Amino acid sequence: MASNKRIALYDYIEVDGVDLSNFARSVAFASDDDQIDASGFNATGSDETLAGKRVKTITIEFMMSRAENEVHQTLYPLHRDKTLFDLEWRANVNAGASATNPALRGTVNLPSWAEGATRGDLEVTSLTFVSQGDDGLEYYAT
Repeated sequence: MASNKRIALYDYIEVDGVDLSNFARSVAFASDDDQIDASGFNATGSDETLAGKRVKTITIEFMMSRAENEVHQTLYPLHRDKTLFDLEWRANVNAGASATNPALRGTVNLPSWAEGATRGDLEVTSLTFVSQGDDGLEYYAT
């Protein structure tokens, strides 16, 4: 029986139309709903919560680079100018979006910027992109 487990080697990451796959080390998507306390007095003292607003984020660790169409020159201006832009991530660059290779894509912003380096180590930065509006991050099979 074939296994559907995967080793992350062929991921595709495009930010604002620029392929940054070769600079990405890790990627993590999160979709979190606020939990709103809707508890009232009751015989058991139990809590009740309602799902509140949803925040979708994708955090990517990049190996820092500063040339044209690379990490710093592509991403920092988007943060600096508070720009909304498109992002896409799919597990296999060698295959188009499909049910078995869905593309997470949508409009995001980059509200925080941080970078730094340690002598003798590979310079990396971890950046969190936040889904925006009705066109925010969603999985697509096409």
